Amino acid sequence: MKLARARAWRAPLGFAVGLALIAAAVYVLASNADRLRAAADAAAHASPWLILALVLMPVLNAGVVAWSFQILMNRFGRVPYDDMAALIASAWLLNYLPMRPGLVGRLAYHKAVHKVSFRSSVAVSVALALMTGLAAAHLLAIWIAFTVHVAFGAAVAIASVWLVLVLSAVAANRSPAGAVPTGALRSTLVLRYLDLAVWALRLVVAFEIIGQPIPIMVGVLLAAVIQLAYLFPLTGSGLGVAEWAVAVVAPLAVTIDPASAIAASLVNRAGELVAAVPIGLAGGAYIAKRRRKLGLKTPSGPPHALPPDSVPPAT
Repeated sequence: MKLARARAWRAPLGFAVGLALIAAAVYVLASNADRLRAAADAAAHASPWLILALVLMPVLNAGVVAWSFQILMNRFGRVPYDDMAALIASAWLLNYLPMRPGLVGRLAYHKAVHKVSFRSSVAVSVALALMTGLAAAHLLAIWIAFTVHVAFGAAVAIASVWLVLVLSAVAANRSPAGAVPTGALRSTLVLRYLDLAVWALRLVVAFEIIGQPIPIMVGVLLAAVIQLAYLFPLTGSGLGVAEWAVAVVAPLAVTIDPASAIAASLVNRAGELVAAVPIGLAGGAYIAKRRRKLGLKTPSGPPHALPPDSVPPAT
C-alpha cells in the first residue's frame, strides 16, 4: 500500500519539479538581461530556414522513435506503422501533462487493438531504453576519447564498434521483451544513433539561432548527455531535464556562459512544442477515429506501475 501511494505521488511531484526546473531556467536567463537581449536579437534575425529546421526535426525524431517501437512491437502483434506513428505523436504531446496519460493510453491501445499485453509493451519500452543508453554512452565515450587526442578518438571509435555489437547481442538474448532476434534489436540500435544525430543537429541549429554557434561534435555530446538524462526523467516529457543538462555541460565543452546555453535549450524546447501540438493533435484524432471504428471504450490502465516512456521527449 505504501509503495502504491509513493508511486501515485511520483508523477505529479515529478511534473511539479519539471515546471520548477523550467521556471528556474527562465529566471536565470531573465536575470542576464544582456544575454537575453543578444539571444532575442539574434533569433529575430535568424534565417527562416533555421527556424523551419528547428520545428521539423522533432517530427523526424518522432518518426524514428515510432519505427524503433514498431520493429520490436511486431514481435508480439501486427502493429502498422500508421498506428505506431500516431500513438507516438499523441503520447509525445500528452506526456507533457502529469501522470503520463500518453504512455498509459498507448499501452492500452496496443492491448485493445493489437492484442499486445501491458507487460510486453512495457518490456519493449525498457528494451528500447537500453538501446538508447547504449548508443548515447557509446557516443559519449567516443567524444571523450577525441578530447584526449584525435588518433586515440579514432581508435576508440573503431574498436568500440565490436563492443557495441557484442552488447547488443547480449541485450537481444536477455531483453526484457523476451529473446528478441539480434538483427531486430541491432536495427533499433541503428535507429537510436539516427535519433541522436537528429538531436545533435537540433542543438546545433538552436545555438546558431541565438547567435552562439557550436561545433557539430559538441552537439553530439549534448545529445548524448540529454538522452542519458532522459533515462531517469522527472516527467514523461523530460521537462526541465534537457534545459539543465545543456546549461551544465555546454559551458564545459565550449566557451559559452550558462545563460546562453539555457537560451539555446529553451529555443530547442519551443521548436519541439510548436511541432508537438499539431502532430500530437493529428495523432490523437487518428487514434480516436480508429477507436470509434473498432467500437472501443475509453482506455484505462495501471499508470503507477509503468516505467518512464522512451518517446522523445521526441520521445
